[in-house]
Amino acid sequence: MEKCVMKVEDQIKNLLGQKFEAKRVNSVVSHYISCIQKFEEGDWETSLTKAGKFIEAVIKLLWVFAGKELPEKQKEFKATIFAQKIITQVTTATISDDGIRLQIPRASIFVYDITSNRGGRHDSDEVNANEMDSSTVLPVCSWILAELFRFSAKNLMSIEETKKIIDSLTERRYPIFEEIDGRIYVDSKKFKSAPECSLLILYKIYPKRISKDTLINFLKRHNFKQSAVKFERLSSYLDIDENDNILLRATGRRKAEEILNKN
Repeated sequence: MEKCVMKVEDQIKNLLGQKFEAKRVNSVVSHYISCIQKFEEGDWETSLTKAGKFIEAVIKLLWVFAGKELPEKQKEFKATIFAQKIITQVTTATISDDGIRLQIPRASIFVYDITSNRGGRHDSDEVNANEMDSSTVLPVCSWILAELFRFSAKNLMSIEETKKIIDSLTERRYPIFEEIDGRIYVDSKKFKSAPECSLLILYKIYPKRISKDTLINFLKRHNFKQSAVKFERLSSYLDIDENDNILLRATGRRKAEEILNKN
């Protein structure tokens, strides 16, 4: 899914840059893409952290767009307080579009409240709070960015082109990784080679080790034959102990992240 976002990243930045300060636009888009990446990797907590940073960047962008000055000290900036200020203090004469002036700040308060309090709802007997929160927060973040794009694209892009990009932003996204009863699966539509699947499975379970046999069994569930697994070709990425248990090295983690970013 992120591939679709990356294809239009420059276009989004260019369009938003027609209305908003470029530095703020870069920050908004960067945090949004990071939020998606971590969601697809199943890193719920980091995805929520990135979503919180995305909201902070959005509120700063709107505050500056309204002709206001940000506090000199970062600690004096509170996203929810400034979002409320946009709603109550910015007039239609300054920002006439209700989606930008009212709806985005309201949605931002909702998202930021979740991301700021995610640590207080953990209970081993309940559904994973971070996963549930991430699945709620990401679509709202996508909607916020789509609204900013809609606003910026007025009279600068055709309705058809605008709709295509907005659809790519708001389409439903799914994690790349899935774990069922301890078995790891990756999205086989995106990662079609045994070496890629091997590295991603090991990346997912890091810093734990798994045996060669376990990894081979995981790969068989992805319809790879045992002969497709060439451990010698992956040797520069792996540490294999005397019991044939495998740990992904730093070089392997870097390679796995390159694979994820490519897709």
